[in-house]
Amino acid sequence: MLRIAAIEFLNAAPLMWGLEADARFALNYTLPSACADSLRDSTADLGVIPVIELARVPDLVGLDGLGVAARPEAGAEVRSILLVSRRPAAEVRTLALDRASRTSAALVQILLRHRFGAAFESRPGDADWRRGLADADAVLLIGDPALRLRVGGEAAAAGLHVYDLAREWQAWTGLPFVFALWGIRAEVFAAHRAWLPQRLHLALEQGLQQREALVALWAPRLQLDPAEVRRYLADNVAYRLTPAHRQGLRRFFALAAADGLVETPEPPMLESLP
Repeated sequence: MLRIAAIEFLNAAPLMWGLEADARFALNYTLPSACADSLRDSTADLGVIPVIELARVPDLVGLDGLGVAARPEAGAEVRSILLVSRRPAAEVRTLALDRASRTSAALVQILLRHRFGAAFESRPGDADWRRGLADADAVLLIGDPALRLRVGGEAAAAGLHVYDLAREWQAWTGLPFVFALWGIRAEVFAAHRAWLPQRLHLALEQGLQQREALVALWAPRLQLDPAEVRRYLADNVAYRLTPAHRQGLRRFFALAAADGLVETPEPPMLESLP
């Protein structure tokens, strides 16, 4: 039985469709940062992990073609990766980072530094974004809490600045952003490559076909209108990578390396689906 470290947010739900019922897998739902840690300490065999962790966790194979990414259309929002700030981005001096995040934590620092020209210090954030703003100019918020905040409009109504990081990245680079990919321990991939990539591809195909079932499951869980969950899955998140996504991945790793966030500017090698 292969152990999957599964992101507990809505954004990864289509990638996991049917895997719980497959006797070949055991799923453990947790935060994106913890998914990467599970692969690092070998308590998981594969997982959808923050893409930057493919360069930090040794002996991983990244699976190309499937992931959690922003849509490639100009101006597209992801709505679940936000910078919430008491000041305009260029004036941010202290940044609280969401502890669930690794890739978005790197992305927000790159954007603040290079897109907006901010000079800032970063620190671990609080689980509550309001408490985080009591001690910092801005907070990074990801996943379901960010989506609920964006839909509810509470931060904007309070006069705070709300930046959708996928939209800011695309406006700056012209490229869509990739947040997470399947990471598989190299020995596990070698032992199961004859069937595992195809099985993960099938899970996504079925998850996208069963979008209404996901809406029915997740809308009450998140206490959101079903139309908002439907819109998020259909219009905000891309699950199949395009050449533009791969260009965005290369640009991100080059910038992350220049800022000392990863050791090499080269993105990890990805195994293509057969």
